[in-house]
Amino acid sequence: MHIALNSAGTPTSCDTCHNGLGIFTLNHYNRANARLGLNALRVPPGDAAFMATYNAETGASSFSATALTCSNVSCHGGQANLNWQTGTLDVNNQCTSCHTSGTAQYNSYNSGEHQKHVSGEGIECTVCHNTTTLAVSHFTTLSTTAMEGPASATIGGGSTLIPAGNYNPANGSCTPSCHGNETW
Repeated sequence: MHIALNSAGTPTSCDTCHNGLGIFTLNHYNRANARLGLNALRVPPGDAAFMATYNAETGASSFSATALTCSNVSCHGGQANLNWQTGTLDVNNQCTSCHTSGTAQYNSYNSGEHQKHVSGEGIECTVCHNTTTLAVSHFTTLSTTAMEGPASATIGGGSTLIPAGNYNPANGSCTPSCHGNETW
């Protein structure tokens, strides 16, 4: 799932979730051969050993081999993520699967009028945030606790209601087509 995202520009590697257990390591060999099954090398899931960088603010990252989900991973806003083998996430339309307003997580959207617009009025994130810039602007620092590039880099242009170049990150203002000038 995540390795396939590398083609979109994300720096996710095996060691992100399998720290020290990567291919060609003794730990990888020992764990793979210790599993039961006809072909021990193909019995999922692999052991997870998260780097501390990926711990959510609410606790240490963990993996449930029963549910095949991760929890307390900063990349997913500390929320339990989808089933590793069967889950899919449309990053262009399911922003709140990883971003939750008002939480203490690294990627909580607490700024500006998010609470009013997203939670109160049900306005989609894509009204302001341009999904065509996600790969180059949003997923640029997944290897750090910042987890993502500045959200301001995804504002405006494309199919959003904010003309390209209209958002001013210095003072947090824009003039969207849905209302007059606003400051976040």
